[in-house]
Amino acid sequence: MNLTSLRSEREIIIKHFLDSLVPLTVPTLVRGNWIDVGTGAGFPGLVLKIAEPNIKITLVDATEKKTTFLHHVIGTLGLSGLSVVHSRLEHLKGEQWDGTYDSLFSRALNPTFVINSGRHLVRTGGHLVFFQAHTDATQWENLLKNKSKMTLQTIQRSTLPLSNLTRSLVILAVS
Repeated sequence: MNLTSLRSEREIIIKHFLDSLVPLTVPTLVRGNWIDVGTGAGFPGLVLKIAEPNIKITLVDATEKKTTFLHHVIGTLGLSGLSVVHSRLEHLKGEQWDGTYDSLFSRALNPTFVINSGRHLVRTGGHLVFFQAHTDATQWENLLKNKSKMTLQTIQRSTLPLSNLTRSLVILAVS
């Protein structure tokens, strides 16, 4: 279906599947109700759900082809505790969305956009989690200067298995 730009099986395994699993190494992330915005083909949300069946995850993407694919995979694998929403992040508004999630994940969307359009989705005490190739604390502290009730909790750096690729998982705490 051409859902990702990667073509090599090795690259797909490392850059999509293994990268998607990194949040499971963070003990401070509550294993509750998560939302993955801009999920695309289900990275990281679908992969996290398969690896950690007890969490509940909402997968959000604006592309109908991708959400149709996700529905198909979920049905084929018989997964429960997953919902798929065909929408744009900025359209997720109202009581049914506000403070619903313990953590929001984003691999593909611009962090400033996600903070401005999606912060309301996360409950107090929850987290916004960003997958980044390269980043530093100063960049995030500057981004958060005018954002009340949100702080940089940690930047967890890791090297993806089977490669030299380094990734940073940026975790923002919502207070």
